[in-house]
Amino acid sequence: MSIPITKSDRQFERFAWAVRLTPLIVAIMLAALWVAGTPRVVPDLRLSAPIVAQPGTSIGLRAWQVDEDAEGNTVISGPPVGVELRNAAGLTLARAELGMSLVQGREGHLQIPEGIDEVLRLVAIARIDGRTVSVERSLYVRDSIESRLPAGRAVNAFQVYELGPIRNLDPIHATHVLDPRVEEGACVPDLRCWLSVWVGDQAVEVRVRSLTGARIDPSIVRPSNQFARFPLLVVGNEARVDVQAIGPGGAIVATREARLPIVPGGIVARASSDGGTIRLDWEQLGGPHSVLVDVFQRRRWMDAFSISPEAPYLPNLGPGVWRLQVRADLLSDDTAGVAYTVVAAPDGPGRVHQAVNALLDESDQEGLDPIAMAVIDGAFPNAASEDLLRALFAIPSFDVMATGPGASSRVRDDEALEQEQELRRWQAAAAILLIGLLVSMVLLRGELLAQARARRLLDELGEGLPPPGPSASSGRGLWAFVLLVFVLMAVLALAKRWF
Repeated sequence: MSIPITKSDRQFERFAWAVRLTPLIVAIMLAALWVAGTPRVVPDLRLSAPIVAQPGTSIGLRAWQVDEDAEGNTVISGPPVGVELRNAAGLTLARAELGMSLVQGREGHLQIPEGIDEVLRLVAIARIDGRTVSVERSLYVRDSIESRLPAGRAVNAFQVYELGPIRNLDPIHATHVLDPRVEEGACVPDLRCWLSVWVGDQAVEVRVRSLTGARIDPSIVRPSNQFARFPLLVVGNEARVDVQAIGPGGAIVATREARLPIVPGGIVARASSDGGTIRLDWEQLGGPHSVLVDVFQRRRWMDAFSISPEAPYLPNLGPGVWRLQVRADLLSDDTAGVAYTVVAAPDGPGRVHQAVNALLDESDQEGLDPIAMAVIDGAFPNAASEDLLRALFAIPSFDVMATGPGASSRVRDDEALEQEQELRRWQAAAAILLIGLLVSMVLLRGELLAQARARRLLDELGEGLPPPGPSASSGRGLWAFVLLVFVLMAVLALAKRWF
């Protein structure tokens, strides 16, 4: 007996080809989702700038591109970069074109207009490989805002400056001032530095003896303007010296031990000013090369330069106390050399008092230096001494100051790509689940129709016989298994690890 083909059978046959294609459709969707999640090749433009600024001043800027050469090695390049200062409405308030650095990237400064008190945006724009690339970050401009971005050196406990107590050996010629300090802020192994010893009693002489890790001339030095200076060389990762005060009869009247501050692999820098022009001299392992110079005033990054050993001069920065941080490249902040220079104001109190006033501004955070207190008390009749200036700036020269956090154009692009990919993952999962529901409904309907036809056939063949008991069918529940497979595929589409 032939089984007639019903209208339902013909409808099911029309859906059969679509059911067979669903695995291919899901595979194509997952492949497209996987390809769409591949990171785009976007130029990595980076900008380094301060977080805060005062109106009417300047801020230092550095920009560079991180790229790869033909061998896959990371290289730093400096495409032409312009930096704009924009307000919340997108209006450009100031613009600066950064100049090419002698070392890496681009450098320069941006002048902040007067009368601003708001949060602005710094936008660096470059044209790289035929496309416009930009990176931006916030700048807080307030008249009373202060910058607090000191950064400690990454040194161990045996490389920081430490003074022991003064031990008076002769009660008749007791001295209360014997203050040794490294003029450059820190010594670098195998590079020469200078030890300046402040002596309160002009009747004594000074001798420095090495205890460990230092090469120093053991000759006796008579102080000039209350300071005795000694060149020394550190030969290890730790150095301690014993400073001795020698009385009129040649006997030791007082001693004091000191652990010298050391920055391994750093730069030793010294600055001098003559008529406003600043000369910067530096030493580094392997011989002097072109270096980056970041200019600070009152903890603020004001300008960025690069100089070479053939022309070690900075332009006239104007009157003030200037902190110069010298580094070999963009990533060597921790080993930067620090030097101070003072450009006297025409109607100011003099270079030494300008320096003391600058240290007074830091006294609430650092504590007032004993030498600065002595200057205020009038203990230095020759207040224009270069030795005095070098000693004043010795202690704050050990630590470095942060130029400001950097920002990369890749960060914003990666965030946008992740948001787009997240949306695509949910869309693909929803589409796969919908397809699974449709296929399962078709299979379930076909299964129900097949069961109904089987019951009718059995009824026609076995009239008068008792109904057969329930029996297992190989096709029963197929729709549930298929739905489970599609659910697993939808969950797979949501997996960030693969897509």
